[in-house]
Amino acid sequence: MTAKDADAGDERGRPASRTPWLGGIGVAAATLALLVATGPLLTITWDEAFVLGRQERVREWLHAVRDPSGFAPSWRPIPLQDELLEPDSEGRTPPAPADLDTRAKLFSQPVIEWFWPFARAMPYGHPPGCALAGLIGDVLAPSWEVLARARLGPMLLVSIVAGAIYGFVCRRWGPWAAAAAAGAWVLQPRPFAHWHFAHFDDVLVCYWVGSVLAFSKAVEAVEGSSKPRWGWAVAFGILAGAAANTKLTGWFLPIPFIVWTLMYRDRRGLLTLLIGGALGLLTLYLLTPPWWHNPVDGVEKFLRSNLTRSRSTKIPTMFLGRVILTPAESLPWYNTLVWTFFVTPVVFLGLAITGAGRAVRRMRAEPLAVLFVLHWVFLLVLRALPHTPGHDGERQFLAAFGCLALVVGVGAASVVERLGRWGRGLVVAALLEGAVSIAVMMPVPLSYYSPLVGGLPGATRLGMEPTYYWDSFTDDAIDWLNEHTPPGGKVLFPTYPTTWRYLRQSGRLKVPVEYFEPGVWTWYVLQNRPGAFSPEDRLLIEREGAEHVLVSKWGVPLLWAFPHQDLERARADLQRKPPP
Repeated sequence: MTAKDADAGDERGRPASRTPWLGGIGVAAATLALLVATGPLLTITWDEAFVLGRQERVREWLHAVRDPSGFAPSWRPIPLQDELLEPDSEGRTPPAPADLDTRAKLFSQPVIEWFWPFARAMPYGHPPGCALAGLIGDVLAPSWEVLARARLGPMLLVSIVAGAIYGFVCRRWGPWAAAAAAGAWVLQPRPFAHWHFAHFDDVLVCYWVGSVLAFSKAVEAVEGSSKPRWGWAVAFGILAGAAANTKLTGWFLPIPFIVWTLMYRDRRGLLTLLIGGALGLLTLYLLTPPWWHNPVDGVEKFLRSNLTRSRSTKIPTMFLGRVILTPAESLPWYNTLVWTFFVTPVVFLGLAITGAGRAVRRMRAEPLAVLFVLHWVFLLVLRALPHTPGHDGERQFLAAFGCLALVVGVGAASVVERLGRWGRGLVVAALLEGAVSIAVMMPVPLSYYSPLVGGLPGATRLGMEPTYYWDSFTDDAIDWLNEHTPPGGKVLFPTYPTTWRYLRQSGRLKVPVEYFEPGVWTWYVLQNRPGAFSPEDRLLIEREGAEHVLVSKWGVPLLWAFPHQDLERARADLQRKPPP
């Protein structure tokens, strides 16, 4: 069976049914309930406060558009030292109230550029797709606290995709395969953590996997017609445009679809790409206000800022015991294979490998399985290219783990068909392993490593970073600092994301952390990210690391709180005797 003659309801010829989609609705609802329930357990992470700051700008602009004459007289820009944003490298200044009192003025280029800090020079290189998704929470839960609102939109997207995966796979490969695919989407510990966060990567994955499903629906045969399903082709285009509107990675989304279309010489695929491409470009433009006045110059600035990150951003990262300054330097070509092996639960990984093998063996009979594998492999290769940002472990190629979930479904279909009851047992084992892995790693599932490498302790011995996203700055750690910092004391961190400013503004962190705040440094808080350690960090850990662990998991320190005088002593010792 080729892509041209696959049945509209089932790639193996079974009639369509409403049951898979009813199951998909249940999966979506259960996923959303799980994410909302576990959300408060996961602290704010490195990138989220930056996203909150950008969302606040967009939120203000939307309020102004709704009532310009009412908004302008009372508007005052948030002072720079209070805003959850990085300094603007291009030196833009806020507009005056007189520039905001009509809709025409609100749509002028200087006003748009101030309120929409996206898709231009770093640090504002990403498009606004993540901010737009986060504003869904303003509509659905306006009374929630700002971080919870911002997280709700991505959680909702993740849940919808979970239900779509279940329904799609169920109609083609059966309920056991669907359960495995949806389970691999929800219950891989590291993606599970990301599914909660108000950041770019989880939103991109949702649009990427959603576009794969929409394209697959579009190219399925309709009896008596050689044309694609136009409604799904339109959905594909919108989702592809939304992916491009979220992160530069989304711009590469068409490549696996083009390869698949050429492999199968699929006319429906070609037409879907043509209509989807046009709609995707239109969607990208409409959702990127900074480009409205000058799209050519806007795209040029966006590409320049994102493709020259090796000159502007250098992040030291430890990989298998070696510290690499990425993206100026490159991780080894096999890094994505290693990461996939290290952080994917064992049975899900085995099912994915089985699914890839089935797709290769049955290329003509199951073309959609080949499409899933193409996307998975493409994303592994894309992040492995030289001078590609390689920090933060799996985060920079998180979409690959979304596509892996689809391949897991194909693999589960294979083991159920071949092994019967034992195959179904493997699916249950995969779901249980995923759920248990998350449960035992909470509230720091980003520190999960597979049992195949000895879990977190084994991976640490192999020279991998135990943590990277400040997710180990848990509620317990914050409470400890609040209780053990004396009046007039301050807490110092080795880096300053605006995360700490958000925690101060929300009242969660009660002790001063900024240089301009009065007080005396009392504690130095350090996360266990060895690639980023300074010489004094290493000396502190060597001397007193065992005594000042604030958060740990499975015996591995994730966060330390050192007395600040110990940091000063380490600096003084290093000045007297520099390291070799």
